[in-house]
Amino acid sequence: MADAGLTTAPTRAADTDGEQPRPGLRGSWSALSWWGRALAVFAASRLVTTLLYLWVGTQGTTASRAGPHPDLVTLATAWDGQWYWYVAVHGYPAVLPLTASGAVDTNQWAFLPLYPYLVKALSLGVTAAWPPVAVLVSLAAGFVAAVLLSLLLRPRIGAGRADFAVALFAFSPLAFVLQAAYAESLGLALLLGALCLVDRHRYAAAIPVTVALAFTRPDALPLALAIGLHLLVRIRGARAGRDPLPRSELVAGVVLTAVTLVAGLAWTWIAAAATGVPDAYLRTEAAWRALWMGDSAFALFTPWWFAAHFWTERAVGSAGADIVAVLLLVVVVGGFVALLLSPAARLLGALNRLWAASYALYLLAVFFPQSSLFRLLMPMAPLTGALVPRRTAARAALLVACTAMQALWLWCTYGPFQVYWSVP
Repeated sequence: MADAGLTTAPTRAADTDGEQPRPGLRGSWSALSWWGRALAVFAASRLVTTLLYLWVGTQGTTASRAGPHPDLVTLATAWDGQWYWYVAVHGYPAVLPLTASGAVDTNQWAFLPLYPYLVKALSLGVTAAWPPVAVLVSLAAGFVAAVLLSLLLRPRIGAGRADFAVALFAFSPLAFVLQAAYAESLGLALLLGALCLVDRHRYAAAIPVTVALAFTRPDALPLALAIGLHLLVRIRGARAGRDPLPRSELVAGVVLTAVTLVAGLAWTWIAAAATGVPDAYLRTEAAWRALWMGDSAFALFTPWWFAAHFWTERAVGSAGADIVAVLLLVVVVGGFVALLLSPAARLLGALNRLWAASYALYLLAVFFPQSSLFRLLMPMAPLTGALVPRRTAARAALLVACTAMQALWLWCTYGPFQVYWSVP
């Protein structure tokens, strides 16, 4: 079966925007513009998430991550939010902090600067104003991300399925971070904006977006890989006579790939120059996994095997842990590959699948899988278009399940206890 997205630019799929409005609630929904639907879905999800935040605040105790009975802003600025706030107030250390063993300790260099400094600018440098402004910035970026996700998916899967994909994104179990003082919302808005531009072959226009992304979330390196592969697919299509590739687009695409790659590496160079330690950023990243792996050097692809063994040993004991760990990795990787090769995923087009594959490879290479992994999967939002059930009842059930899991995860994260496996 040919992949319609491999060699051609997006074409508008059949949707319902041209239908005559029908009476009642369905008619009102049909009368909305496509972007109005995305905004409405995201607004509804924020109401639900806010209520869940308020509920979990009533569950807080002295043992909770945010303390007893925290207010909404306190919950939204907990954990990484505190780090971003600290960056905005104190900046980055010129001397890396060390643990008692002499290893680099956790520090601000793990957090990219665009989000905290943008919030600082919008809060006019008032320290006390940073938390509420941060929540508002995340909310605004979340609305933008919802619209851009719809814009990215509609030409591929049609209006109705794209609307539900936005709902899955907005109501997902980890969607509470879209209104937290985390850089996820802003990063997603920039990422989806870049994907929309690249999907429409507007490579030059994507350059400032990918540069901004590189200083918001560490997604630029896998994005550079995805763009480069996308160009190779277009070159193959052009040689086969299926998809014209003007020289101007090819040059702009190559420049975009190179700039995105350099931007993705720039923070490591900045950290090295500011601290005098060549691998300051990598040592800082290694410090965050020391709770599980101990003081160890940063090494590609090793954390997933270590984590698989770490978690299975605690679940089944040391006997047989190696076998279970291998099976677990095979199931996870194999299941993801099967999803990318499924007919539903093929409808998303080459770029979205190349992005998902590149980002998955990046996570396999550099990330230690623990509870934050679920949050780090959110940049795979375009894959929601492949998870849309056909039947209305199944869609409703899926949204209810997502909301229930969001409530559970919030409770595990900010509820009446705090454990290392519920890091948000």
